[in-house]
Amino acid sequence: MWKQPWTYPEGFTIASGLLIVGLMLQWSVGPLEWTVFRWPANIIVLAVYVLCLVAAYLCRGRSHAIRFLSTPYAAVPALAFAAVLTVVMGLTPQVAATRRPADPIGLTRMLSWWPFILIYIYVSVIVALVAIGQLCHFTWRRLPSLLCHMGLFVVLAGGTLGSADMQRVKVYCEQGQPEWRALDERQEVVELPLAIQLEQFTIDEYPPKLMMINSEGLPIPKDKPATLLIDSTFTTSDLNGWTVSIVKRLDNAAPAVLASMAGNMPREMMGQLKMDSLGMAINKGGFVPFEGRGAQCALLVKATKDGKEKTGWVTCGSYLFPYQGLALPDGTTIAMPTREPERYASLVDIYTKSGKNIQTTIEVNKPFTIEGWKVYQLSYNEQMGKWSTLSIFECVSDPWLPVVYVGIFLLLAGAILMIFVGVRR
Repeated sequence: MWKQPWTYPEGFTIASGLLIVGLMLQWSVGPLEWTVFRWPANIIVLAVYVLCLVAAYLCRGRSHAIRFLSTPYAAVPALAFAAVLTVVMGLTPQVAATRRPADPIGLTRMLSWWPFILIYIYVSVIVALVAIGQLCHFTWRRLPSLLCHMGLFVVLAGGTLGSADMQRVKVYCEQGQPEWRALDERQEVVELPLAIQLEQFTIDEYPPKLMMINSEGLPIPKDKPATLLIDSTFTTSDLNGWTVSIVKRLDNAAPAVLASMAGNMPREMMGQLKMDSLGMAINKGGFVPFEGRGAQCALLVKATKDGKEKTGWVTCGSYLFPYQGLALPDGTTIAMPTREPERYASLVDIYTKSGKNIQTTIEVNKPFTIEGWKVYQLSYNEQMGKWSTLSIFECVSDPWLPVVYVGIFLLLAGAILMIFVGVRR
């Protein structure tokens, strides 16, 4: 080993040495905090880094080590180590960048793990030196390879140094109140260059389901609970030996005795009433249609088995009224779990410092983009369900993302050109 020209043994030794150095840095100084590279530090570091790479290439004639970095004997081991570490990262649960690693080695915070960082810096150095060489000795035949190397370097440099400028915050918006304050990953308050005002929250729910629970409130069967989907086509079905049919269905309902008082009574008093008087309310009329806040889905269920019959109301409950189950003679109960949201969205007004006032609807997986910010519908007040007056948004700003897109475009262009060049040859 270490006799010129260097080959694969030296390449794997260098990559292994970087892993060892990285572990020593991890144990001595701790994980790398990327926040130190926030603008303008990241652009300064990138400029110095590129100048050093150009200077190294110009000095390649005097250094066998620099010439070695432009050979497959250095590239193959570096890519192999990078691939293995990437697989490890994919298989290991990762914690947020603001939290400490959950393991003593640091694998659960891989992007700040020194061995991972040094290997990827090593890969970027190799890629950059090859790209500089191809650019200095440009020929059209080398264009596909040049685009691939340049694209990979742009992705690596822009994705790492640019991550320090990415902001990801949560905004809690109460209906009718503009909010420009947000909480970052450290739960610290930050002010945004925009304000969001919730006008209306809407939610579409899947059809209700019925299931069986035992006396302890556990589903039956325990490992794989049996459920009945009560959609518009449901008539009669079997549930753990009981024949279940729906006598009456009310999508928005309230206990008859409480419905007349729900609109005029404070929520705290309603909460006390529902605990003391629910049985009386059910016995004196069951459930009636109710379009006010806190309405719940109610089903009048009939269950029969071996000549036994039991009829009663089953509800999923709401933030205002508790759930109601149908107790059966065998000690089990037919219950309705909380209805699952199919789609939820928020009608909002967005104000910016530049004077823009835009009204739009934001829903899950359909963010709204404005002045470099993406606004996502993240959550809502799940306790109040469809009556929620609170929407939780996630606002993300990543100013270096276009740079990464440019690198990906260069990679794709190089790959496409390689296909055409290969066919032509």
